[in-house]
Amino acid sequence: MYYLKNGGDQAIVKQTALASIHENDVISFYSSDPALSGAVNTHRVVSIETDGNNYRYITKGDANNVVDRYDVDSRDLLGRVVWSSLILGKIVRLVSNPLIFVPIILVPLAIILIANLVKTVSYARKIAKDEEEAAIKEAIQYIREKNLRETDDTTESNENSERKSE
Repeated sequence: MYYLKNGGDQAIVKQTALASIHENDVISFYSSDPALSGAVNTHRVVSIETDGNNYRYITKGDANNVVDRYDVDSRDLLGRVVWSSLILGKIVRLVSNPLIFVPIILVPLAIILIANLVKTVSYARKIAKDEEEAAIKEAIQYIREKNLRETDDTTESNENSERKSE
């Protein structure tokens, strides 16, 4: 049995066939109460009236003393509550409060993002430095090999010149 007496429970609602809704089920629906302006409401079914394929649900909030002034037409039904949690509802309300959301959620998130950005930039610099060092080593190796070839070519050329002059 689900009691939404605190009005702050977080509920999971499952779409349900109209004929599967029974008295004492808790349903969520778009309210036809002008004071609620079509907002989603969740109340317990007190009784059901049928007219062919059309169902009208008479509902009452668990914390209310009287049934709702406006019936719920089946077209406005979202579904039946299959699970609810007061703790989850309190957490959702707490996190949705800007005075709580900014210091508890946004500030740590900003710190994490900045720390990751610093780490990424540092890592990118290290990679760039390693690549630069590798390129310099490769260039030095290339120059050494080129100088050796030129030295070998010069030595060979001098030897050939000496042989010709003999």
